[in-house]
Amino acid sequence: MNRKGVTLFETMVVLSVCLVLSIPVILPKDDNNQDWQNVKQEFAQKYIKEQQKVVLGKELNFNIYGYKNTIIIGSEKIKLPRGWFAGNYVHINWRSTTVTADTISFVNRNTNKHILLIFQLGGGMYRFTT
Repeated sequence: MNRKGVTLFETMVVLSVCLVLSIPVILPKDDNNQDWQNVKQEFAQKYIKEQQKVVLGKELNFNIYGYKNTIIIGSEKIKLPRGWFAGNYVHINWRSTTVTADTISFVNRNTNKHILLIFQLGGGMYRFTT
């Protein structure tokens, strides 16, 4: 039998293969790790900026704390990734001579995952932990 054209079944098979191949493009990606990398980089930049203000004598000190879905560092604000909030209200004070040692906790309300911003006593060393 000689036929010209495409059947409905063949068309449906081709469309379903295309749909399956496009799923990775359509579905939202979990950019949470990438978002936290951006937060860490932005924090490092703003932390240095605030340190320079104190060292140059423009300000006496600055404070760091988490509030709702932001990290506040001096006069600067850093928005946390979607779903993350400050889990505790800790006030870290940075002066040219000393830094308050403490930990700011961040919680993802969807997954209950925690990330900590830990400040060591003395020179102002900090680290993020997961």
